[in-house]
Amino acid sequence: MREEPRRAWTCPPRGLARAGRLARKVLTTRLASTRLAATGLTTAGLVIGGGLLAAGCGAAAPAAFRPAGPRTTAGPGTATAAGTATGAAGRTGNPAGPAHRAAGPVQWPPFGSNVRVVMPGWLPADPGQVPAVIAAKNFLLAFLYAEYRGNQDDRWTGYASGQVLGALKANLSEPSVTTESFSGTIVFSHMRAFPDPATAGAIDVSECFDNAGSRNTDLATGRNVADRIPASQHYYMNTDVMARANGQWRVISVYPVVYYPQARECKP
Repeated sequence: MREEPRRAWTCPPRGLARAGRLARKVLTTRLASTRLAATGLTTAGLVIGGGLLAAGCGAAAPAAFRPAGPRTTAGPGTATAAGTATGAAGRTGNPAGPAHRAAGPVQWPPFGSNVRVVMPGWLPADPGQVPAVIAAKNFLLAFLYAEYRGNQDDRWTGYASGQVLGALKANLSEPSVTTESFSGTIVFSHMRAFPDPATAGAIDVSECFDNAGSRNTDLATGRNVADRIPASQHYYMNTDVMARANGQWRVISVYPVVYYPQARECKP
């Protein structure tokens, strides 16, 4: 997702705020911790503003690495969890119905009715990249759900390996995650897939994350938690490095997130 890419982090950065922790935390994780920066994903962790990885956790972040390749917005084939879903044929149904299957074999965690997650149904034209993209989608959704549950669900661990796995576990175990959840809408869009510039055989999967429509909540009371991050940091681009081992694709590293307006495609 930038100019002259150097190398992806071998450990994820920290997430920023929550209001959609997963998305935000995941993006920030690559930069500072391991959370995704969206409502549900550790927003603070995935976002660049969330902080940097601990020393020795990886190489310096790319100067301005911006992924290339086809992209997609939340258009035809987009699946929506916790509500109705519209498949490529324009049908609607529940998360387990034909509409979701039309968008691809994505595993949807059981988010509550207070959350809506939008995931593009797009898949790459290269059949060799399809499994990597599906695994990346499953990771994003599962990690977001872990944040939604206050780190009381570990299904996301099946989609990550290496140092990034330990870094993400550390992020999710923080009190700011275990005591909070989120509600509202989180949107993934503009997905892309392309060969990683540093790791042979690895596929980078990037997407825009938007958790502006979500709010962090207290896990015990359900009350909203104050959002203290800059408005622009609710929109950013995240890039996960996917590698195959024993026939399965997993996240092995995460590049630093790129916020809007630097990530122009993620414009709100």
